[in-house]
Amino acid sequence: MLRLFCVALSLLVIAAPASAEMAISPSLPLVLVNDSNDVISETQNTPRQNQPVRPQRYICVIDQSGNIGGGGQVSCPANPGRVGGRCRCSNVTGSGTLLTY
Repeated sequence: MLRLFCVALSLLVIAAPASAEMAISPSLPLVLVNDSNDVISETQNTPRQNQPVRPQRYICVIDQSGNIGGGGQVSCPANPGRVGGRCRCSNVTGSGTLLTY
């Protein structure tokens, strides 16, 4: 009797997911509803194709703490290069580090 019960239970467990998959119609759109009753459609989760990717921006940062009368940092826009490498700003003494943001 226990064997018959285990077989019936295992058949039920196998058949339940198969019948649940057939109940979903592929022609209907997928709509999810969260606890606050806001509707989330499948089109909201797709990446936006019309927004261009922002280009990488480079900046040269020069530490002025070692200079006489200096303190803090000076930065200027820089040309693309190896991040962490050396760079220079016009009208500033010394070289700095190339960073990106």
